[in-house]
Amino acid sequence: MEQDRHFWGERHQVTLQDIAKLAGVSQSAASVVLNGARSGTRVSAEKRRSVLEAAAQMGYRPNAVARSLITGRTHRIGFYTGQFSLSPGNYFFTDLLGGVFRGAADIGVNTMIHTSGRGENQLLDLVSNRSVDGLVVHATENDPILPLLGELRIPAVAVVDRIDGLPSVVADDRGGGTVLAQHLATLGHRHVLVKETREGQRSAIDRMSAFKREADRLEIRTTTSRSINTGAEGLDLDDIQILTGGTDRATAVAGWSDFIAERVCDKLLSIGVLIPGSVAVVGFDGFDVMSQPRFRLTTVRANWSKVAQKAAHVLNALILGEDVPAVTTIPIEFVRGNTT
Repeated sequence: MEQDRHFWGERHQVTLQDIAKLAGVSQSAASVVLNGARSGTRVSAEKRRSVLEAAAQMGYRPNAVARSLITGRTHRIGFYTGQFSLSPGNYFFTDLLGGVFRGAADIGVNTMIHTSGRGENQLLDLVSNRSVDGLVVHATENDPILPLLGELRIPAVAVVDRIDGLPSVVADDRGGGTVLAQHLATLGHRHVLVKETREGQRSAIDRMSAFKREADRLEIRTTTSRSINTGAEGLDLDDIQILTGGTDRATAVAGWSDFIAERVCDKLLSIGVLIPGSVAVVGFDGFDVMSQPRFRLTTVRANWSKVAQKAAHVLNALILGEDVPAVTTIPIEFVRGNTT
């Protein structure tokens, strides 16, 4: 059975020296042709053709590390998720990752994802060993990587949540919150239960603050839920009392995300509250899901994939030394479902 085993160490990696020898040129000439090395070596058209033919014959692939030392570019961008964990079942991160990958493909680079380790040493390794040319950062403003970016002067672009001091690419959170308040006003709602987040995401804070400002302008009363995040339950006993008790009850719920809004709908249906007949529900995200849910949520589609794709483009411009906007805002779309 030994003959069926394979050992990586038995394989010979073709080197520039091998190519130079076969082509009959110096190693520096081969490097100029194959790696774009900057040197005083002049290479004639005939020698260039010989080098390329030798490389094709031997199956040569340029060493990415060596080439990065020569050109100053790794042709990789990093995607850093901060204190948030990636999950394939999370629609938000699926959209975000897909957008980063598409953006990287657009600009002809690869993507490195940082998902493990949050200690300072691991973060330093990520940004100081030239493993990437720049970072797309999804993090809150107290993330420990942010001061390291300033010290090491690595190009970085914030995505989804604005970060002061970094170019940021975001959805129109404020516009989304405003349009949701206007929608509920046109339906005659005068008291809304607002489900906010305690996690500190600036995007969620912006959208719900805008919702409450517009609601106030439209003379809609808002009550912020005391149980900011209630997980799978969506609503606690205090929330339910606000939605069902008395003539001054809230007749609608505004969730900071689709996930929270969907949990709210589940809870309301489980206790026999009609949607939207008794309580209307709105969310924010607008994911396109494959399954057919029991309800189609009235929401704002933020198109996180397009936000992340644009962030990769902005990062590339930053790496190339171009001026970029402090904030790039991607338009949102109001989606009328059957929960209002």
